Amino acid sequence: MSTSRPIFVHPADWAVRVAPRGVRPFYVGVMLAAIALTVLAPGNDPVKADWVRLAALLAIGVVQAELSRGTEQIRRWFAGVPHVNMTAVWLLAGALLLPPQLSVLLVALIYGHLWVRVWRPISSRPAYRVIFSGCTVVLSVLAVAPVLRVFGLGETVVDASPDVRTLAAIVVTILAYTTVNSILIMIGIKLHNPARAFLPLVGTWADNALELGTLCLGGLTAAVLISFPNLTILMLLPVVVLHRCVLMRQLQEMATQDAKTGLLNDREWRNRAAGELARAAHKHDAFAVLIVDLDNFKRVNDTRGHLAGDSVLRAVADTIRAEVRAYDSVGRFGGEEFVVLLPEIPDPGARAVAERIRRAIAELEVIVVLDQHATVINGLSASIGIATYPDAGVVIDRLLYAADQAMYRAKVNGRNQVISVTDA
Repeated sequence: MSTSRPIFVHPADWAVRVAPRGVRPFYVGVMLAAIALTVLAPGNDPVKADWVRLAALLAIGVVQAELSRGTEQIRRWFAGVPHVNMTAVWLLAGALLLPPQLSVLLVALIYGHLWVRVWRPISSRPAYRVIFSGCTVVLSVLAVAPVLRVFGLGETVVDASPDVRTLAAIVVTILAYTTVNSILIMIGIKLHNPARAFLPLVGTWADNALELGTLCLGGLTAAVLISFPNLTILMLLPVVVLHRCVLMRQLQEMATQDAKTGLLNDREWRNRAAGELARAAHKHDAFAVLIVDLDNFKRVNDTRGHLAGDSVLRAVADTIRAEVRAYDSVGRFGGEEFVVLLPEIPDPGARAVAERIRRAIAELEVIVVLDQHATVINGLSASIGIATYPDAGVVIDRLLYAADQAMYRAKVNGRNQVISVTDA
């Protein structure tokens, strides 16, 4: 899972040299903004109590990172989406309690420790991305003091009264922190992978709830450190346990997903289809199954390469998900074939959904970056077959077979069309 990496890498071998063209100016811009704002808006001069709080947050952050070292490495190794970082607990607390220059110093020290002890051995975590991530956090913590000033609290909450105004200020700072960080990270990921749609980068409700929950713990840590500093250590175990619970959820999700597209894998899709079949049989209801097969996909692999083909598959997967409801189930059956489960939708409604998917794929333009050059892949199309329960079958395999046969009829008839089992 990890390989040793030298402390010093010659500039000619820096990973940033092979990053997509748009990445470097954006990353440099974010880094310069973080440096400039730190220098231009340092805040009040630190006092002894500020240094003590900095030391306390740094110590508990380092201990938590050491206790969660293995957990964090596994999460980083498998992460394919925006990553909720548990150090936000200590970093937001620092932003609420420390002058801006000390909160930036806390970010630098904690991220430096994480790089040396946790992230450096992970080959998929190059140094320039860690620096960029740290700079996005710097900009996030620097957004806290202006919010507090708007609420009339100064640049920290150390001397604030425990009233509704202070609570409102902390809530807004949490929103400001996560908004700044999330937007910058999403832009960075999009520049690295232009074919990825923005919507999946926003994350699920569970991901966003975890992010907000982590930041709420940061607000609580700040309150405890002000009123009962000796009890701050009690925040350590909940964060470590939460980190491990998040890893378990991530591993469970990976067990149900196709690694290349993030869609449901064959087994999980069949499990959901079996549940829908039982529900429909009990309620005497209908549902539909679509099989979506990309036309002439082999041509993409042969002319543009398999990496470009993988980008197309991910873009098509995102496109299909965007055209169906949140509770519809989209899976990948292998190769360039996708399957969609549409609960409570009979044939006419399923045909409308299939046509939306077909048109969206036909309009899709996938930007692929190869050898630092962007290439647009378009002219895609898909043949789609439809089968509905109970008319086309009363077991899942029969429905899949019927939808598959309808899809092949669409290909024989000229491709880029939708055919239902009910079509003559």
